Order: sequence, then C-alpha cells, then structure tokens
Amino acid sequence: MFLAVAQGGTVRAAANALDVNHATIIRAIARLEQKLNTKLFDKLATGYRLTEAGSEIVELAAQMATTSSQIEARIFGRDQDVSGPLRFTLPASFATDLLMPTLTAFRANYPDIALEILSSVSVANLGNREADVALRVVIGKAMPPDNLYGTRFCEFRVGFYVNRDLAQARPSMPCAWLLGMDEAVPTDWEPGGGIRMAATPVRFTEMRSQFEAVRAGMGVSLLPCFLGDADPSLTRVPGSPVRHIGDVWLLTHSDTRRTKRVRLLCDAVRKVIEEHKDRLAGHGGRP
Repeated sequence: MFLAVAQGGTVRAAANALDVNHATIIRAIARLEQKLNTKLFDKLATGYRLTEAGSEIVELAAQMATTSSQIEARIFGRDQDVSGPLRFTLPASFATDLLMPTLTAFRANYPDIALEILSSVSVANLGNREADVALRVVIGKAMPPDNLYGTRFCEFRVGFYVNRDLAQARPSMPCAWLLGMDEAVPTDWEPGGGIRMAATPVRFTEMRSQFEAVRAGMGVSLLPCFLGDADPSLTRVPGSPVRHIGDVWLLTHSDTRRTKRVRLLCDAVRKVIEEHKDRLAGHGGRP
C-alpha cells in the first residue's frame, strides 16, 4: 500500500489500483509510519508527496515487492494440480470473437480451475503475477521482455471497413470516420468506390461499440482484419491499406510456465490461434 500511494500520488489512486477501500489505505500508511516512527508522506491538497524518509525507502520497498512476487511465482511454478486460480489476460475482441468457445470447453474440462479472464488492452505484469498467461499483440518490431517465455504465432493486421450495403449504395450523405479515442483521421489515402467522408469523426472509448457502429452503417472504421473479414455485412473500403501493427504472442513467465494448469490453458489457446493465423494476419479477406 505504501508503494501504491508513492506510485499513484493519491490515496484514491492507490485504492483503485489495489481494489480496496481508501480508508484501508489511510489506516495502513498510519500503521507503517507508527511502526517506523517516522513520517513517510506529506499530505497536501493535491495528494500525497513522499518525505525525505519515504523517498529513501521507496526503492527498497519495490525490491521487497518484486522478491515477494518472485517467491510466489517460483512456488506456483511447482504446482501440478489441475485446480486453483489461473489468470488469463487478452484483448477483449480476442476473448469475445475468437476464443470464447475454447475457454468454454476449457472450463467444462477443468471445472476446478478458477479461471479469471482479464479482457483488456492494458499490459499485465506477468512477473508480478498480475496474470499467469497473456495473449498479446506486441506492437511494431518490439520483443517481449527476456523474463517471459513465449510463442510468436503470426503477424497482426488491421484494415478499414464499411457496411457492404452502404458501400454499394454510394450514399449522397458523407460517411463518418469511426475512431478510437487516440486515433487520427487518415491523411495518407482517400476511400475509393465513390465513398465520401465527413469532416467530423465519431469517437468511441471501446472496440465493441465501434464495431457495431460500422455494422449499423454509421461510417468507416479501422478494425482488426479477423473481425472485419469474418462479418458478411462488412467489406474492406476500396483503395484502403491493410496495416501490419504487430505480432501475436502467447506469453507466460519463466517461473510459472511449467505449472500444469498454465500448460493446459496454453495448449488450448495455441491450438485455436494456429487455426486462425490467416485471419489474424489479414489473409483471405472478403472483397
């Protein structure tokens, strides 16, 4: 909790990070200061600021946290039971549109494994046991950290999609760019096929709503090829590029990869990803 406050700068940020009540954080910091007989934070209107004493121990506290996680991971790696907790992190679209039948079968085959599915684009720290298995798109030419054990499956591509009926109708009204919060309107190409684009985009905070908006005919959006190509109501925008944004990796920590339930999940995921490599890489898409 000391580290969470030091890193987040506020009690509320620490409470959100640790999923506990903020009063619990305040009491824990007070107990720690009492035990060490020193003040670790200055409590300001804008948040908590480390004192000189707090600054001196924060690095040591981080080392303690890392060592604790390593001990847990090392013991977890010896666990050969087909039961107990198992955290799997992956992008939400991979869970909902690619792997849900596989995860359902896994749950049926191993009901004593307490599977926790963390559907997020955020990168979980496998070394700190935030997750045990990760299916990730590693962006660009980057490589996973050295302490992770992984399998690279295929390239991951995205393309621009529009409702097929909308594209064929060539509407008189301009189509909207349907963008994520951090995406910019493309400036290096223009849609073909008579599609005209409006100057004002529509933005979304998550992929599922963006995907449904394309299906409904709201406009043009950048989507993973495995999503866009699989939907018969969508087509790639004429003249649009298909972009390679990274590679698909299945990752575990070097200390936990031999745990039986980790191996069982990895085997199940590996099989289905191998079957869909062409979809993920944007090959064989609908015209």
